Amino acid sequence: MKNIFTTLVIILYGSTFAQEKCAYQGMLVDSLNLPIARASITAFDEKNESSGYTFSDNYGEFKLEMPCPAKYELEIEHLSHASLVKSIDLKKNLREKITLKKDVVSLDAVVAQGRIPIQVKGDTIEYDAASFASGNEENLEQILKKLPGLVVENGKIYYQGKEINSIKVEGREIFGGNQKLISKNLPADAVDKIQLNKKFRANPFANSLQDDEQPELNIVLKEDKKNLSFGNLTLGGDAQKHYDVQSKLFYFSRKTDATLISDFNTYGNEVFSTQDYYQFSGGYSDFAEEGGESSLRSSIGDIGYSSGGNAARMQNHLGALHLGYIPNQRLTVSAFAMATDNETEYSSRSWRYYPEFTQKDVNHNLNKIFSFISRIKMDYSAQNGANIKYCVNFNHQNSESLTDASTFLNDEKTASVFRNSAGERDNYAINQKLSYIKKVGDDDNIGFYFSHIYQKVNPNLKLISTEAPFQQWLNLSKKDNQFQLNQKRELMANHLYFLTIYNHLITNLSNIRIKAGINYSKENLNNTIFDYTTAIKNKNTPTTSNFDFNEYYLDATYTRKWGGLKVDAGLGTHYFKANNVVKNMQNTDLNKIMWLPHLSANYEISPSNRIYFNYTKDYSVPNISDWSPAYEITSYYNLYTGNPGLNLSQQNRVSLGYFYSNYFKFINLGVNTSYSWSHDNIRNGGYYNPTAQFTSSYNVPDVEKQMAANIHFSKRFSKNYNLRLNANLSNSDFYSFNNGSFIKASSFSHGYNLRNSIKSNEKIEIDFGTRLNFNDFKNEIRQNKFTSLSPYIESAFVPSKNWLIEVDYSFPNTWTDGKKINTNHNLKASLRIKPAKKTYVKLIAGNIFGNNLIVNNGTNDFYTYLNETEILGRYFIAQVRYKF
Repeated sequence: MKNIFTTLVIILYGSTFAQEKCAYQGMLVDSLNLPIARASITAFDEKNESSGYTFSDNYGEFKLEMPCPAKYELEIEHLSHASLVKSIDLKKNLREKITLKKDVVSLDAVVAQGRIPIQVKGDTIEYDAASFASGNEENLEQILKKLPGLVVENGKIYYQGKEINSIKVEGREIFGGNQKLISKNLPADAVDKIQLNKKFRANPFANSLQDDEQPELNIVLKEDKKNLSFGNLTLGGDAQKHYDVQSKLFYFSRKTDATLISDFNTYGNEVFSTQDYYQFSGGYSDFAEEGGESSLRSSIGDIGYSSGGNAARMQNHLGALHLGYIPNQRLTVSAFAMATDNETEYSSRSWRYYPEFTQKDVNHNLNKIFSFISRIKMDYSAQNGANIKYCVNFNHQNSESLTDASTFLNDEKTASVFRNSAGERDNYAINQKLSYIKKVGDDDNIGFYFSHIYQKVNPNLKLISTEAPFQQWLNLSKKDNQFQLNQKRELMANHLYFLTIYNHLITNLSNIRIKAGINYSKENLNNTIFDYTTAIKNKNTPTTSNFDFNEYYLDATYTRKWGGLKVDAGLGTHYFKANNVVKNMQNTDLNKIMWLPHLSANYEISPSNRIYFNYTKDYSVPNISDWSPAYEITSYYNLYTGNPGLNLSQQNRVSLGYFYSNYFKFINLGVNTSYSWSHDNIRNGGYYNPTAQFTSSYNVPDVEKQMAANIHFSKRFSKNYNLRLNANLSNSDFYSFNNGSFIKASSFSHGYNLRNSIKSNEKIEIDFGTRLNFNDFKNEIRQNKFTSLSPYIESAFVPSKNWLIEVDYSFPNTWTDGKKINTNHNLKASLRIKPAKKTYVKLIAGNIFGNNLIVNNGTNDFYTYLNETEILGRYFIAQVRYKF
């Protein structure tokens, strides 16, 4: 880590340290000798690399400090004056007066040449979208990826290591501020400015020392997009099995806004993911953003969505509507509703390499998922200076899954077991949240937050097998040469959260924050397993569990600022009581007082340099499923039971980071490191045999440790070349419970992504690089090494404003223990033409080499695995898009 960091510093500053710096000062005036303010001045050295960037002040003055002696080329631009390119030979400190001529070309040309790429206005950084766009961008996300200081990964946006959880358009929240839905659907040609607020506060009355500062993005639309409907409609498909229908409609006015998005396709264009559902559904994560805390482990899991293209047959449907209304300056009302339907069908093969035997499954899979999500939100600013917010979510999710599995043991040529499993699951959730925040006097503010969450989940399963499933634990009868096992399960949960936060500004440099909260949770679990239609009765089934959880906490944090250093030191005390009553089984009671210290420090060396340190301690309490000794069938080869003797787990985490951002030299560097250790960590482990697994939850008897680090570096070396590097590293020491004993294990992984971006004459843009990942796993029984390498190139060619050609190629390779198990050539190409003013025609060829499988590998507590999944083959799509 130290060597990597040192190398980056040398790259950034080596040439600077080797030379003396000279000051080049200038004064910009017009033909009447009047000063020209807010002109941009960029310096390039003889290698065409950026050496400095600044603006002229209100008196036309500017100053650049650059290594000397050296020759430079200055590019001076202003909205109402002709651009000027000036060569200078900088041997010593130099001052000159420079005259700019009035621009006499058309307004369009002036706007194209005179835009200011970046402006810093207090805590807000404003990017000019056109200055970073190349003309081939279709949505907001493709512009965000090119902005210095921002990192976009897997649809998420980060600034200085912090995830940006709020994106607004024209200062308004759309679709709950969901990053992905906005960034992937807002048309790029509608965006004028992108404003990054580095110190957004959810509390409108927060003072400068409160620690709830988070970055936020606001998208400013072009003037011709305001008070008018805009967007696009797309219709596409092929002559056989594929279709693609999209609508993206937007409307913004002074009081109202509306957005309608729909996307129906069958060729792997991902429109919704598990992460999207989690963010939209709200739940406790929304309450935690206000400062709420809860130590209870979640008992209701999410349904996993298939990722784009990872199925031989698929249908992805999404429809979403957002409405916003501002009747007056005090009240804002917004609502949205969204429905998604996802269906995938594919065949797969999986190998599970246990220490004693190998198990191979040949599967045919069909999955259907339907989701409906809705939200109504109101924000009211009362006349007494208070802010009141109310939000209610209703979510419903239904999934159906069918799997036909043939299992082979070791080198068998004929399957030993045939199994058919059919699962159905319904999730319902209603989440209400109310907050009242008020400023008290000049130095105090207080907030009250209340949340209620009701959840219900019904996961049912029907399993048919030629061999008795889980015969060591369940006694089943045979009928018509087969066994049938059915499970009916119902889990209901009610959660109440109350929180109050009081802030007092002691002095301009110190603050005290008092936080108090109460959590109540009540959960009920009913589970019955059937042999055909007869309920199986033993000590683990049928089961009825009733779970109660109460938690009370008080936390005090003192904040002090010394110059650029800000320190938050605090201590919290938590008392919880958990009780799980299981009918005719072992009951569990647990209560304890916990003391949780926390410390954070942020040192702003300069506006471009920041170092932070953070330490936290927390704990997690087992949920109703963790504690209930009831049998639960989680898959056709896994049976789970809870552990009434399970104790809480405790975690400690220390993190340290450094960030450097120079927006005018287009340099961005971020280094994050963390170290965590846990006591009594909760893990799943158990027993296995050639046809089944039996798992339960256990507390690890020793300390588990994890170290992680990641580095992000980007720099625009010249007008036409940009470099980005991401590197991550992690090392874990942990335990697994394997066939009756705890086994110590370790995992060391590191990955790299190098991306080069080249532009040429604003007509060609090429991004190329490679992704490289290593993972070494080792325990007392086995050791495995996994490696993946994927060089890639993404290119766009704009021969004219009416033509766009894009070609993407990647070459993924995968190795296990030094043996290559997969290699592919992936090629995708598209041609977009503009035959009419608002009409685009696009031809898309995907998976041109016709790869039919994706391969992934890895390991878990029991075995090493290798999966081969059938995917969508070669396809050709024609699209017609109308923009308005």
